[in-house]
Amino acid sequence: MNASMKTRILTALLGLPLIIIVLLSPLPVVIVAVVIAALMGMNEYYNAVDLSDKKALCIMGYLATIVISLGIYLMPATSMALVYAYVFVLFVIMLASKKKVSFNHIAILIMGLIYIPYSLSHIIYIRNLEYGNIYMWLVFIGSFITDSCAYFTGTAIGGKKLCPNISPKKTISGAIGGVVGCGICFILFGIIINCFSIDLLGGNKLSLALLFILGLISAVASELGDLVASMIKRQYEIKDFGTLLPGHGGILDRCDSIIFVAPVVFLFILKIGILV
Repeated sequence: MNASMKTRILTALLGLPLIIIVLLSPLPVVIVAVVIAALMGMNEYYNAVDLSDKKALCIMGYLATIVISLGIYLMPATSMALVYAYVFVLFVIMLASKKKVSFNHIAILIMGLIYIPYSLSHIIYIRNLEYGNIYMWLVFIGSFITDSCAYFTGTAIGGKKLCPNISPKKTISGAIGGVVGCGICFILFGIIINCFSIDLLGGNKLSLALLFILGLISAVASELGDLVASMIKRQYEIKDFGTLLPGHGGILDRCDSIIFVAPVVFLFILKIGILV
């Protein structure tokens, strides 16, 4: 095992207790954790896409990050009014900047808000659901297990590259291993909950079949999130979004899969459900 992998594993082991604490915490703690992660992610995003020198836009982005993360407390009409007012202010900033802020800058900012705080806020939405304290684990299992299974399967088997122009090290065998591994781990999670923690679900049980399907979908979303992050980094010619997490990069490097998995888990549970 090389030094880089040792550093990566050590960082993951040190960060795991913090993640578990958040997963076991009440909703307010989860909200604070998501807000902090989203704000740090937006800061990395600004630096990556060369927005860090647009101070007014950065401040507007930070404010929107907080508001988006608190979206569960806003009525739909209020949210629509805030969106209109926000876009209005952004265009005022553009007009007053004397061409220092362009439409492209605003578009990149808004895309960042959808990409980071909006996607991460689905963790809060999941926690706010009935039995959300159980469901929330699926987001992190879907992300971390897919990544691990894909890495070890790809390393062991190798073969044809998945997207060599975006991420040269990823293989098709690794991608398949990640999807299958995630599906199996979702089933194992369901078995554990059904056997030892059924009281936490009010006497209900998790459907192993639906969990397996959700696991497969979550794995695909996780791998897509990883590829999207790699594509952004290649476009802006950076290796990592940050240096906060040794061996992993920045917050966005670690959350790139979570960003895509959280909405998938929330929508699947909301529209289909996983209880029997």
